[in-house]
Amino acid sequence: MSGGGTGAGASGRSRHEVVVIGGGLVGLSCAWFLAEAGVEVAVLERGRVGGGASRGNAGLVCPALADPLPAPGLVRHGLAGLLRPDSPLYVDPRALPRLAGFLARFARRATPRAYAAGVTALGQLGRIAFEAYDELAAAGALGERHDDGYLFACATRESARAAHAGLVRMADQGYAAPPGPLLEEDELRRLEPALSAAARAGFVQPGERWLDPSGFVDALAARLRERGVPIVEQAEVTGLRDDGRSVSIRTGAGPLEAGQVVIASGVWSDRLCRMLGVRLGLVPGKGYSFSVEPAVMPARAIYLADAHVVATPLAGRLRLAGTLEFDGSVDRFNERRVGAIASAASRYLAGIDWQRRSAEWVGPRPMTPDGLPMIGRLPGRPRVLVAAGHNMLGLTLAPSTGRVIAALVTGRPPGIDLAPFAPGRFARWWSGWR
Repeated sequence: MSGGGTGAGASGRSRHEVVVIGGGLVGLSCAWFLAEAGVEVAVLERGRVGGGASRGNAGLVCPALADPLPAPGLVRHGLAGLLRPDSPLYVDPRALPRLAGFLARFARRATPRAYAAGVTALGQLGRIAFEAYDELAAAGALGERHDDGYLFACATRESARAAHAGLVRMADQGYAAPPGPLLEEDELRRLEPALSAAARAGFVQPGERWLDPSGFVDALAARLRERGVPIVEQAEVTGLRDDGRSVSIRTGAGPLEAGQVVIASGVWSDRLCRMLGVRLGLVPGKGYSFSVEPAVMPARAIYLADAHVVATPLAGRLRLAGTLEFDGSVDRFNERRVGAIASAASRYLAGIDWQRRSAEWVGPRPMTPDGLPMIGRLPGRPRVLVAAGHNMLGLTLAPSTGRVIAALVTGRPPGIDLAPFAPGRFARWWSGWR
């Protein structure tokens, strides 16, 4: 495997075999598996490594929950959420003119048939997720992780049975381990004393993993640098040009040339692809998190199913993460969304002063109308690959995506059917490109 750059040509541009644009979970995973395949690779990051949606998420690696967001019935709940700013899924009415096209495509895919096809497609990436994570762990590129599964806690036996049945279906299709037996209120509280009396039923989902996403980003970036992969921060890309022989990249840190480019910049991937004449159709769906200090720290990650909130023990604190906000912005912080998470979770977790919150965070998840990522070559640009649009599954599917991208770059079979993930499925030519 070669490391570092391939030098500079007569133009003075630094040349690389492959340049990955994006230093988040997906971009770094792509760089890792490219380097593992013997490809000379460099990474460009517009800000600091792990920006965007990479660091503040819930930390669940959860193939068992890898299903597309536009599920049957969700549109009805989403419309109700327009009038409820504290709803787990909130669409700001003021953003509707900008989001109308996305929401219309989203609604058309919230059908049983489309949802089932999406589950099957995501299952391909989910099946190889743990194997890809194990490769990273063996190389010391993962950081702290936990393999003891997570706990579902529900307000009623009915909601617990419904969640349990859904995971049984995922297990029957080979996407996850079978869930543990249903637990009644007393059993649930003996297993997890941090829960309040509002949690009346639940179960353990074994085999799933949880980790500190920030630690993962830092460990992976450190190992890449150790093996000679350049990671250039504060290098926002301001221009891309594909002349058919190579890709020219203009950045604030100087110009580069690459044999191939991987665009893995989350929601900003749409802007980069517009420079090449293609509009992907990604929109930001913002997630929020914060941390608290509970009197009793949970033993494992807890999915508060009825609250749509995940509580994860990380670095001596408890991170609460959830909500999905469409307001047309990338990083505008809405204090009400944090309050909604706290209000929903406070019913189920005891011994917490909810006013003493820290590390409040917002991050833009890159959302697609069908809930599936975009993985593959950009239409009409065979030297440009896209690895973006992972919705709320970036942490779960980043290493799987990296393996697939490495296979495409090196000409090996990707091992999965890439048709459902085609970057051009919502693309249109952008009239403003130069």
